[in-house]
Amino acid sequence: MGTLTGRVAVVTGGGRGIGRAIALKLASEGADIVVSSRTQAEITATVEESEAMGVRALAVTADATQRASAREPVLRALTEFGRVDILVNNVGGLVGFHAAFGDGSDAADDSFEATMVLNVTSAWWTTAQALPAMKDNGFGRVINIGSTESLLANPGCPAAYIAGKHAVAGLTKQLAQDVGDSGITVNCICPGWTNTSMVDFEAMAAHNGTTSAEARAHAEEMSAQRCILEPEDIAAMAAFLASDEGKRITGQVISVDGGYRL
Repeated sequence: MGTLTGRVAVVTGGGRGIGRAIALKLASEGADIVVSSRTQAEITATVEESEAMGVRALAVTADATQRASAREPVLRALTEFGRVDILVNNVGGLVGFHAAFGDGSDAADDSFEATMVLNVTSAWWTTAQALPAMKDNGFGRVINIGSTESLLANPGCPAAYIAGKHAVAGLTKQLAQDVGDSGITVNCICPGWTNTSMVDFEAMAAHNGTTSAEARAHAEEMSAQRCILEPEDIAAMAAFLASDEGKRITGQVISVDGGYRL
């Protein structure tokens, strides 16, 4: 407890799922919190829970796919709290229509580009905004949330998502190299199947002609521990990387996945 007292953390996509769990874990360790999302109600709830732990917290409505808006959480942290010590780039996912190899349509091309922006360009925008202040303070922790798809191809997974998550891993490594002598670490956490709203076993079952129980069992069988993770499992690793104890870990793409596809 209190390992992050005096630190200020920005968590994008902090209103639900993994982002919410990370924000609350960092708050429980004493960090002041800035959370962003396009949905005000979700981040307001995260802020209220954080404040109940005795830290300062701020909700910033922001669209990570728009350059100026994506940078706003970092700018608000600097304005309201005077510093940014920890940045968690958590937003990601799929945007729009995806066909194998595309179909030559503008819609397919637009979706590919939008998915890349959501997964990797947005992380660049927020990180580029935060790094100067981190360098001035001689301390920084950038934590990107990737995926098991940051490491492997996956049959049936849209190419845009695979490309975007692989790009997050590459961005992590190069930024870690670039700022390694500034007291800043940059790492990427790759969750496996995690119990969030993005994992819809009923939809998977309908697509594959099975039951939701069978879809869940299939996902569990992909990992050595035969498990579906909870968001708090990812948050524990994020808190460690954010702490002083994590200072010698940088440029790493770290799987927290129960032993997925070993």
